[in-house]
Amino acid sequence: MSKTLLKLRPRMRSEWLSILTAAYLLFFMNWTFWSKSSLYLEGHGAALAVLALGLLAAFTALLVTFSAKYLIKPALILFILSAVASAWFMDRFGVIIDTEMIRNAIETNQAEAGHLVTGAFILHLVLFGLLPSLFIAWVEVVHRPILRKLAVNLMIILPCLLVFALAGFSNSGTFIFSIRQHRDWFHTLNPVFPVASAASFLVKQSSEQTIVLQPLGTDAKVVDALPTVQRKPRVTVIVVGETARAKNFQLGGYARATNPELAKQDIVYFPNTSSCGTATAVSVPCMFSVYGRADYSHAKALASEDLMDVLTHAGIKTEWWDNNTGDKSVADRIKKIDFFRSNDPRYCSGGECLDQILVDGLDAWLDKIDGDAVLVLHQLGNHGPAYYLRYPEAFRTFGPDCRTVDFDSCTPETITNAYDNALLYTDHILSEVINRLRDREDRLDGAMFYMSDHGESLGENGLYLHGAPYMFAPEEQTHIPFVLWTAPGLDQSTGIDRACLATNAGEPHSHDNLFHSVLGLMQVKTEVYDPALDIFAKCRSGVSS
Repeated sequence: MSKTLLKLRPRMRSEWLSILTAAYLLFFMNWTFWSKSSLYLEGHGAALAVLALGLLAAFTALLVTFSAKYLIKPALILFILSAVASAWFMDRFGVIIDTEMIRNAIETNQAEAGHLVTGAFILHLVLFGLLPSLFIAWVEVVHRPILRKLAVNLMIILPCLLVFALAGFSNSGTFIFSIRQHRDWFHTLNPVFPVASAASFLVKQSSEQTIVLQPLGTDAKVVDALPTVQRKPRVTVIVVGETARAKNFQLGGYARATNPELAKQDIVYFPNTSSCGTATAVSVPCMFSVYGRADYSHAKALASEDLMDVLTHAGIKTEWWDNNTGDKSVADRIKKIDFFRSNDPRYCSGGECLDQILVDGLDAWLDKIDGDAVLVLHQLGNHGPAYYLRYPEAFRTFGPDCRTVDFDSCTPETITNAYDNALLYTDHILSEVINRLRDREDRLDGAMFYMSDHGESLGENGLYLHGAPYMFAPEEQTHIPFVLWTAPGLDQSTGIDRACLATNAGEPHSHDNLFHSVLGLMQVKTEVYDPALDIFAKCRSGVSS
């Protein structure tokens, strides 16, 4: 059998194999790019044709560059497998594979990855990636002598680059205008942008290995008008939401009752709040960072202590409970518990747990508190695409709901129903946190902050999930819910004017406010505190609003 296969083995010049692969990648692995090209160049048929010719020349030049013995097959197979995997997520969910999307994928856990690596994805990978790769591995590549190969390759590469340049120049006005109007366009060019993003990520990650953590706010201390012995301990619970978008929050005007329990609580809702990023790997460290979104970078976050460290310097008990994919290094220096690793059969299955597991541990923790404390609860929340796994049967209110991670098998309505059910469950979790704090008002002055890390696309403009580059991310991915509850005793001891907070709630807010508002609420004074970003600063007794 093997001899027969060897006899049937096709022979092909290295440059022709490169050209064939270039055409396959450009025209078969770029459905999203060509869909956008047809839309953005509507009425400019000639420009679209020239674009196809120019890109084919560029792809050919790129792949012929790798047309060398021992290099060509691994390189072409790598390009194909990268393109096939990227195409699946770009074409199905409308995501863009940039450096932060790659970081998010690297930092995910097995359960989350399992929702994305489905049978349909594997079949897609086999048909469009593995089979072409096997063909490349099987074909007998005919190589010329080294000097002649170099000459032939240059005779292909240089004219191709010239064609690419002429194609761009001939319709430069049309292309430049379209790129300026649609900044997402060439970010979908596959596999060029994903491979470049992967290379950029690896370079950044390598440079980050030498970063040395710098202390922050070591001068922090609690400065209180009342002596500690004359007041109750202050306890703030920060609930970091996951993938909750403000558009579907009843408190913000959504037609459905997705917040029936919070609506009965004495809370303040901030309807105009934006996130720092569109993915957990960016937003979570950013919201606890001293840097605002405009100045934040992953490298800066690694180089500096964060909010939890500053609170610790002030002598406040800090702790992090995680039911998501980890704390993203925010809690590296404080006590943390990964609840998502629990095997509690009441809440957990398949490596994931319902958020009730966080709430049920709260009673015992609160009963032991005898001083100021800040606890972070990192939710699983509305993490997609398996929205239906984020809530128990009792919260399956909106139906029918999508019961699969394969959105192609669901209608937009059923996807939204599942998403809204998960929000309904988050509403219950938040209300339970408030109730537990209220039950202890005789001995604790409590507060709850809730901010989602980012939003979510549910099919608007063909986009699903999240992670779009911030510069052109839709509002659904950046407009987030922000909820605050404070106990009357806390308002009194810190001079907070709740009416003032409610009056100013409609002003623009963002993740930038969390760091300084928590410090302000806990009466922490430090040089790194900025009252301009503290939502309580102008709503304290004696301060004009």
